[in-house]
Amino acid sequence: MNQALVLIFLFMMVGSVFAMQIEADPRTITSFMDKSLTPALDILRVTTNISPENYLVFQVKTRGEQIDGKNSDYLLLQILNEKTFLFLLPLNKEKGGKILIYEAFISPENHELSKTSTEVKEYHKHAGFNARHIFQGAEFTVPLDWINYGADFSFDAYTVQASLKGNTLVISKVYDQARKGYAKEKRFSAMALLNKLCSPKR
Repeated sequence: MNQALVLIFLFMMVGSVFAMQIEADPRTITSFMDKSLTPALDILRVTTNISPENYLVFQVKTRGEQIDGKNSDYLLLQILNEKTFLFLLPLNKEKGGKILIYEAFISPENHELSKTSTEVKEYHKHAGFNARHIFQGAEFTVPLDWINYGADFSFDAYTVQASLKGNTLVISKVYDQARKGYAKEKRFSAMALLNKLCSPKR
């Protein structure tokens, strides 16, 4: 076999194994670096944990900070748990840390966000929900008793340019997606994910 073909085959094998490894743990998304984006828009990873106060904590890390900039740029956490929920936090730290929460009318079979308009309604049952800026990213907290443990659970994170017009969330641009380049993720039941979170990480 030609030496070049052997090398190509080996690279493909290594890439497949790497993709399997980083997709293996449902508690974490390791994202591919995109140097064409400004550091604050480039998602590096999303991790989950349980706080001592019984909150599910999502930590989204980016390659850099955005102190100011466009007011329409957001870090968006998407949670699928029977329904689709969108949590938005302004990337611009000068705009403050007010979290926006919406229930989105998105088909579960086609839930990836794209440059589109999505019908949403503001989610008012959000006592205990919170979000805050951290160094190079953000943390979103969700009460554990809010989760529907009888349904599947999955999550993703995006950096987007978005605006709300009436009951429509207009996504003008998707800069980055944590799962970009991945095969379709395997969904777990919410209870299975909770068990994984409570088990020691290796």
